[in-house]
Amino acid sequence: MSDLISQLPERGLETALRQVDQKNSEFKAAQRISGASGQLNYTGQSANPWDITQTITGGGMTKITLTTTMTCDGSQDWPEANLYMDVRAGGTGDANKFSYLTSVAGGSFYYAMLGWTDGTNIIGYGGRSRLYDATLKKFTWTVDFYYSGTITYYAKIALRSTCPGAATFARTL
Repeated sequence: MSDLISQLPERGLETALRQVDQKNSEFKAAQRISGASGQLNYTGQSANPWDITQTITGGGMTKITLTTTMTCDGSQDWPEANLYMDVRAGGTGDANKFSYLTSVAGGSFYYAMLGWTDGTNIIGYGGRSRLYDATLKKFTWTVDFYYSGTITYYAKIALRSTCPGAATFARTL
């Protein structure tokens, strides 16, 4: 009897809808293991709430560079890794996240960029690069910021990669 019930057209439609819902969930959610590729993802981050907390002072627009390196364990010839960085200024709350700036301090900052200001002090995103050394199996990300005034910033990184590895995160001069 159950074999006859499974052959009803309504059951086929129900099965197809479940498969569509499953595929939709796979596309929306970050998966540790993908059913389609069998690729394993590793997530790495420190146990610290913030990896770097520092107060800096500069006149004009002064450059600061944050550098992250990840050396893979060598288990893959061509690994892949992505850097996720949370940078906040003036505090660690949601109000201290970077946002798009269009006009700061009486209109002296006209172009839009990702940054933070309290009306006097300012820090803004200046660019990002990623290099990969295939011989050493080493990724290096540099993220530049420009600041003016006295800023206390907080930075936290997370790495997602296709292989395990060791990572470092530091401010470089």
